[in-house]
Amino acid sequence: MRALKQKVILCCALLALVAPAHASSATLTKGGQKAALGGEIALMETNGKAFRLSSQRGKVVLIYFGYTSCPDVCPTDMLQFRDVLSLLGERAKRVLPVFISLDPERDTPQHLADYAAAFSPAILPLTGSEAQLRRVAKAYGTQFHYNGRTGGSASYTVDHTANLYVVDAAGKLVRIIPYGTPTVDLVRAIAPLIR
Repeated sequence: MRALKQKVILCCALLALVAPAHASSATLTKGGQKAALGGEIALMETNGKAFRLSSQRGKVVLIYFGYTSCPDVCPTDMLQFRDVLSLLGERAKRVLPVFISLDPERDTPQHLADYAAAFSPAILPLTGSEAQLRRVAKAYGTQFHYNGRTGGSASYTVDHTANLYVVDAAGKLVRIIPYGTPTVDLVRAIAPLIR
């Protein structure tokens, strides 16, 4: 129990260090230079179908990076996805919430599909190889690290940035919303983007 508590504290500390502040524009400053974040996402849906962000034009896409064994942050954000969709009512049809698993080793397609569906059938779970996930995470300015993963071990955590990435109907990353933003504020940020 003590080891789990230490891991949770470490995860929270990591999140506080790597989570960017609430941002209305999606840029990352590196060495004094601003770099645009976002771009194409090419991963796999749990049914084996290829997913491309560019095929989602016309919808506002909400992107969250996490994993199904996450003890607290990910389930909280999945519940928030559900609540946001409920508050949007009919407008929710023009919003696509996406959950990108950062743990392809344990998050099998079936397990990932069941996890997302438990929160809302509207949440689209995506997966890919670790290399693909690292490319997408880097493009969006998110970070993740496997903590305690050794060959064959299934008891490890994935420390990860816990932001929500908002992509507008034109396919541009327009907002990065930090973990803990109240649901009402999240709906206010998304609603003007829905056409």
